[in-house]
Amino acid sequence: MPIHGIIFDLGHTLMHLSDTWPAVFDRGVVDLVAFLAAQRPDLDGPAFARAWLDRRRDGFARSSATLREVTAVETMRWTFGQAGVPDPDPGLVTGAIDAFFACEDACWFADPDALSVLHHLSGRGLRLGLFSNATHDPFIQHVVDRLGFRPWLDPVLSSAGVGVRKPDPAAFDPLLAAWSLPAGSVVVVGDSLEHDALGAHHAGMRAVWYRSRENARQEGGGYGDQGAPDRIQPEAIIDRLSELPDRLDLLSSTL
Repeated sequence: MPIHGIIFDLGHTLMHLSDTWPAVFDRGVVDLVAFLAAQRPDLDGPAFARAWLDRRRDGFARSSATLREVTAVETMRWTFGQAGVPDPDPGLVTGAIDAFFACEDACWFADPDALSVLHHLSGRGLRLGLFSNATHDPFIQHVVDRLGFRPWLDPVLSSAGVGVRKPDPAAFDPLLAAWSLPAGSVVVVGDSLEHDALGAHHAGMRAVWYRSRENARQEGGGYGDQGAPDRIQPEAIIDRLSELPDRLDLLSSTL
């Protein structure tokens, strides 16, 4: 079966981080505290930020175990409730989330080969889409627009928007349905063997693993480097995104 569609991951695949995750988190906390000082000076900003981070860690553990996303909105509303604001204004919730993510947003930059590869693959007539494990869908949509990926990716989905995290194969169902393509004709491209490759295999798709730098991913997971377990074997491996078209040609010739 020839390849007709490609589902990309986003972070550390089509885009990369210009700083370390600890530095990004530290700046996010500073920005969140500053936002609260301006909008809700009655709250203890540092205590609020600590509760927010603790809840995010708990949420990640729960979503990793259940593969059901715990969104940033859910976490932020809970944090406001713990701080004595049980029914926060939606604008306050959104503003607090945006403040925390502002530094992260500024630190993401497009992979040097991303735009040219997307343009090339689209010119081949392939369907291109995206699915990202993420806690805040508006953030994903914004970054896709800011980095110029939108013209080539449709649909652009996240676990926060769909509710399901990779490697649950249900995460990919909306893309396959939108394209009316069988799973065997679609390839998943991403940096995580645990999420992208394993999810692709569970869904009956093939996987291309983009080996990114060690410890690049925010949450870890144990399968992002050369020591990945033998049970997760992608059909192809690339070290640069520019290698993807040739790898797809090889995959097509062996299907």
